Amino acid sequence: MIIRITVALVAGLAFVPAAQAQTPDPARSKDIRLLISHPPGGGYDTYARLLARHIGKQIPGGANIISQNMPGAAGVVMTNYIASQAPKDGSVIGLGPGSLATAALFNSTGARYDARSFTWVGSMNSEVGVAVSWKTSPVKTAQDLFTHELIVAGAGKTDNSVVFPSALNRILGTRFKVIPGYGGSSETALALERGEVAGIGGWNYSSIVATRPDWLKNGSINLLVQFALARHPDLPNTPTAIELGRNEQEREVLRLVFAQSSMGRVVFGPPGVPADTAKGLKDAFRATISDAEFLADARNARIEINQPMDGDAVSRLVNDLHGADAAQIRRAAEASGAG
Repeated sequence: MIIRITVALVAGLAFVPAAQAQTPDPARSKDIRLLISHPPGGGYDTYARLLARHIGKQIPGGANIISQNMPGAAGVVMTNYIASQAPKDGSVIGLGPGSLATAALFNSTGARYDARSFTWVGSMNSEVGVAVSWKTSPVKTAQDLFTHELIVAGAGKTDNSVVFPSALNRILGTRFKVIPGYGGSSETALALERGEVAGIGGWNYSSIVATRPDWLKNGSINLLVQFALARHPDLPNTPTAIELGRNEQEREVLRLVFAQSSMGRVVFGPPGVPADTAKGLKDAFRATISDAEFLADARNARIEINQPMDGDAVSRLVNDLHGADAAQIRRAAEASGAG
């Protein structure tokens, strides 16, 4: 099955050190805009600004990285801009969720691009999303989702906080009640804290670790189910959504929905970036993601760098997803309900 082949490619990826980074030459340094798919304060913003602090020195000739938030429709607004309006000279790249690679494939509203055409630079981690409930909720485990309604906060229609719980409702019969319209993970977390909702239906575990580690330590939230192809090493007792599938057909559709999590914080440029420029960006990303100073900065900020992927591996995964069986793609699109 094509998704299983992809998992093998991702799991087996080993970064090969890029050529020694050049010392930035002020006369040659350039500005590169790094667009961020979500608002300030959340996980994507945190990851993007970490990358921005380090990748510039790895760009041939040096580069000044200018971070710019461009939120909207869980990254679709940013991605449409990169696809059709951004200059194709490597001066604009974006960082967003792996779901951007499947948004148009699953007929998400407003996604007007072919993900296979992008210049894929790399992915900072393999993301594991989780559904959580507040400590006072009667929903304590995954099985409780089948017997109790859980009101959860969600962002835009194409955000994982909406797509993932909706997919579980349609495929497995869980009882999430999704309240969409929040701006991002920082807003959904505040809604949960204020008692506006009883949970969050799709929240990246790395974001919880980075922004709400105390909730994990003091038991403020229950971790119900993981949205990934395999359990996170930190969460050995929390089942994946795929494990909840009642038959192989359900499990195959769930694999297709959640495979994009393998490229959790993905970096890409427009279609048509010149080959030498694209190679420079990919090499710079590879060098950054294995750089000692970068990794120390990530550790200090509690930012997880887990199974990163280089640009070529991301491109292979995107092509694999688009090459899946048409009937499975249709079922995954219907389950995601993003259209």
